[in-house]
Amino acid sequence: MLKRLLFIVSCLIAAGVAAQDVPTTESYAVNYDRSTARTRDDRLLAAVQLGSTSIALTNRYVMYADLTPQFFTVHPGEMVVPSVVFSGQWMQTYVYVDWNRNGRFDVEKPGPQGQLSAGNELMSFGGMTIDGRRYNSAGQALDNLNAVQPPQFTVPADAEEGLYVMRWKIDWDSSDPGGRVDQANSIIANGGIIVDVLLYVASDVEVTDYELVFADEFDQADGSRPDSRKWRVSTRYVSTWNRWISSSPDVAFIRDGSLVCRAIPNPDRAADDVPMLTGAMETQGQFAFTYGRVEVRLRTNLHSGNFPAAWMMPQPPCEGWPKAGEIDIFESIDDKNTAYHTVHSNWTYNLGNRSNPQSSFSEAVSVSEWHTYGVEWLESLLIFTVDGRVVGSYARSTSESKLSDGQWPFDHPFYIILNQSVGDGSWARAADTGYTYETMFDYVRVYQRRPLPDGIRDIAHAGGADGSSRIGSRALYDLSGRSINKKATRQLPRGVYILDGRKVVVSNNL
Repeated sequence: MLKRLLFIVSCLIAAGVAAQDVPTTESYAVNYDRSTARTRDDRLLAAVQLGSTSIALTNRYVMYADLTPQFFTVHPGEMVVPSVVFSGQWMQTYVYVDWNRNGRFDVEKPGPQGQLSAGNELMSFGGMTIDGRRYNSAGQALDNLNAVQPPQFTVPADAEEGLYVMRWKIDWDSSDPGGRVDQANSIIANGGIIVDVLLYVASDVEVTDYELVFADEFDQADGSRPDSRKWRVSTRYVSTWNRWISSSPDVAFIRDGSLVCRAIPNPDRAADDVPMLTGAMETQGQFAFTYGRVEVRLRTNLHSGNFPAAWMMPQPPCEGWPKAGEIDIFESIDDKNTAYHTVHSNWTYNLGNRSNPQSSFSEAVSVSEWHTYGVEWLESLLIFTVDGRVVGSYARSTSESKLSDGQWPFDHPFYIILNQSVGDGSWARAADTGYTYETMFDYVRVYQRRPLPDGIRDIAHAGGADGSSRIGSRALYDLSGRSINKKATRQLPRGVYILDGRKVVVSNNL
């Protein structure tokens, strides 16, 4: 589902939809200290879900969780089903969306039987007492308020494309989006929680496919060097990551179907007077691209001073660093099981705007185990993923003054770097010069968009904005002979289908 979600966003950008700044949650009131720890162990939220898409809590033992910039994707007029993964009973879930983007949730009292009026930014609730009786937002009478799961709701048909703040609240009998805090039934005493995420409204757009434009599976013979048609050794300079780079085959070679990059004690300081030799390979001059999706599967060791990375830099000729930009798909340091994903630019580095919008994201990951780290690079958005799950995004500003200060330099070709470096004590700790560091890269893959053939496009994008079928009366079946409900279908998943008696393929590589 995540891959389809990224697909929808990429299609929107491809269709020329202007991106807005990613909204932040600071202005949205919470009626208690956001750092409050959980007060009960018998009620615990693990994830919020919209349809089949789930966003998990990274820390379940808090009373407030800001999970932006993770997001769900919906369409105008679409009926969606919210739900929560929650252990415990006798609570209710409330869902809010700031449709007018005014920095708060404008909530109106539900009608006599729980009905929610148009314009109410309370979209759904599992249960509430209204005029002495209990209802949910679908108008169903309830025997009690043991109603954790909220009913479905419909996205406003006039919702504009873009990002909105969405709030999930587990509370007791209260529509207040900031949480109930009276002494009788405080959200804190009851073990409730507030979670903020983003909601992406995507209109129906032309469908495109992704094709593989660059890949290296590193399946050459053990001990061989990486393919010289794709990779070159990075140049030694004076920065922390490149100060000890070497062309020695001992620091970059193929083993067991992976590229191994190492930092090793220097065996011959008379020939090269540096304490260590480090491996770094790049595609500069051999492959660079603008916009697409990059996936790198890797694992690294845990040791003080460890500093590996998979990242991208602008292909010369370009402005100097950081004005021309930098995209860090993956970094880790020392013995921390944390993956970092960052963008650098004049805006973030020289002008110090690292949180306007947020430009760096960290994720708890067992980095010594295999994981796939990715970035979806669109014309107005960078989306970072770990094993296909969104962990952060950075949007192009709509402000001309910000753009003139270098907020978005990501509109020209970038090349890929894979390296094993060591720290100098500034971020990663100083290198252990007697130790051998190692990072293994299983593969690198780059995809870019291409139009789908007309016949495939028609069935891949079956649903119109009003739910009508673009296939019309044409007969569409899956390979088991089941008729596809075209009116309910917005976008078919990848696979093989029978259209008017002919086999067709929806080859959406997402």
